[in-house]
Amino acid sequence: MPSHLHEGLLDLFRTDLLLAPSLLAEEFSIPLPGLSQMRAEPCDFTDVGPKEFRGDLALSTHDDRDMPVLGVCVEVQLAKEDVRRWKWPVYLTTLRSRLCCPVVLLVVTPSRKVAKWAEQPIELDTVGSVIQPLVLGPDRFPVVIDPEEARRCPERATLSAIAHGAGPQMEEVLGAFLAGLMKTDDEHAKMYFDLVDDALTVAASRRLEELMESMPEYSGRIATKYVANERAHAVLTVLTARGLELSAAQRDQLAACTDLDQLTAWLTQAVTATRTDELFG
Repeated sequence: MPSHLHEGLLDLFRTDLLLAPSLLAEEFSIPLPGLSQMRAEPCDFTDVGPKEFRGDLALSTHDDRDMPVLGVCVEVQLAKEDVRRWKWPVYLTTLRSRLCCPVVLLVVTPSRKVAKWAEQPIELDTVGSVIQPLVLGPDRFPVVIDPEEARRCPERATLSAIAHGAGPQMEEVLGAFLAGLMKTDDEHAKMYFDLVDDALTVAASRRLEELMESMPEYSGRIATKYVANERAHAVLTVLTARGLELSAAQRDQLAACTDLDQLTAWLTQAVTATRTDELFG
């Protein structure tokens, strides 16, 4: 079963079909001559055993004559799985046969250890034929510190925040990420926020929350909705751990609250309360 992190990272590339080719050009110097459009391709890479040979994402770039220029298999990899290295060549050769153009394998991983494992050439025979995966590890995730760039491509800003949000450019990276979130719909904004928040250190996560609360342009849609959700969840977690169960009405009251000061007060009270009605009168 794909994890939240796997699906979230993959969604970045599904949502912005130009993300993969732009990073291939920037990070791996892959030429894209005459690129005029991108298309998502079927991810079933064989007619036999489709469950065993279904990739994450397949893309095709086309020129202004609508001819395929380059096929891209995007694979999100969170752990070392040797079986994947036997399946990836199937994906590439099948896509190559469909498109009748060159193809590349782009492996995306937030782990440096997995990146080092994945970048090893895949031997196809005993005479030197290999497939070379192109690995987008955390050291190759783009650094986005310009809010305008983040607004143009929130998915790029999300990758940036995952890899660099706790680094020396924390303020600029997280600020740009927040700017990008303002240009996404609610569903994607929530997913991207959760991806970044889960990836950050405790200190960086706290700083992200502070930025949302301190900047008026973020305090509405993002801070109120997502920080409130996090604090409400924390209140519920503390109460449950202490053996205190909320009534249905109290759960509704907690879920509906968007007042960050009130949620903080409830969280403080939850640590010592002996009855839930001490919080919810």
